[in-house]
Amino acid sequence: MNDLPKPPPEILTALAAKADSEGFIELPDFIETALYLPKHGYYSKEKQRVGRNAQSDFYTSVSLKEAFAEIVLEASCSLLEQAGFVPTQTHWLEIGAEPGGALLDGIQNPFKSACALGFGQTIEIPDQTILFSNELFDAQTFRQIRFDGREWVEYGVRLDAKLPVWSERSTLSDEASKFLPDLPKDLPAGYTIDLPTGSNCLAKSLLEKPWPGAFIAFDYGKTWHGITQDTPQGSARAYFQHRQVPNILESPGSIDITHHICWDHLENLLRSARFESLSLQSQEAFIVHRAPKFLQKAFDPSRRALDPIRQKLKELMHPALMGQKFQALCATRGGSPK
Repeated sequence: MNDLPKPPPEILTALAAKADSEGFIELPDFIETALYLPKHGYYSKEKQRVGRNAQSDFYTSVSLKEAFAEIVLEASCSLLEQAGFVPTQTHWLEIGAEPGGALLDGIQNPFKSACALGFGQTIEIPDQTILFSNELFDAQTFRQIRFDGREWVEYGVRLDAKLPVWSERSTLSDEASKFLPDLPKDLPAGYTIDLPTGSNCLAKSLLEKPWPGAFIAFDYGKTWHGITQDTPQGSARAYFQHRQVPNILESPGSIDITHHICWDHLENLLRSARFESLSLQSQEAFIVHRAPKFLQKAFDPSRRALDPIRQKLKELMHPALMGQKFQALCATRGGSPK
């Protein structure tokens, strides 16, 4: 894409500082800098990222807040009550919220408190909390490996004429090596896997703290089998003004860099942290099974066929729109199940 902004000099300077003696930059360091460098990273600078206008880059379920907030509220209260928690005694904490885009901002709710934290803010989880995120885990760092026909080779970045380009790592990193026993060995040369190391690390740091309550994460991802067998080009993607950017290394700081998380890994981490009643559903199934009151309201015969609430619900549920693209992972820990 020849209309992409040039990388800010502050990003290039920060990347150069990350390079080793041979000029190699670890891919997670590149992504961390491109997305989160203070004041200049994609998620750190003042920019409208989410929306449907030409200046934004993507839109999410929170873009349909009037319907999505009500759906999530109904589902959250039901989830808490089934686990023996009382919503009025439970804190609500959203992490990874966009500035001015917190799900419950301006929405009446029954929780003891409602707080939203943006990207990069320190996360302190109150006792008895419902922890909510929407497209947070896919915005974490990852490592990329490619099969050369004989073995797996890890890739990072180096600066060539001050622009980032792909570069082979001399050996697999310790993080990537941990995946070796679970990697297939009968793939064609060039097969690429983006290892969701950052999302796994974030989940572990959140779940190892002993807070009781509920976990709800909306995101897009695949099973480990899907990641290793169904995406020969890898799952890493970049977006700018609602268009996919072919190369995630282009224009760091100005484009969204994302990847598919691994649901198997998150489920295993939840179980290891003693969470129970795990449920992974498509967004469509989540709404059908966990927000029946909202569905009844939306399809009330007295409403017009083109009522805005029905239009928003269609976008959230339709398989060709958001219904199957996004999934919801829920679990609870502690409490007294009814």
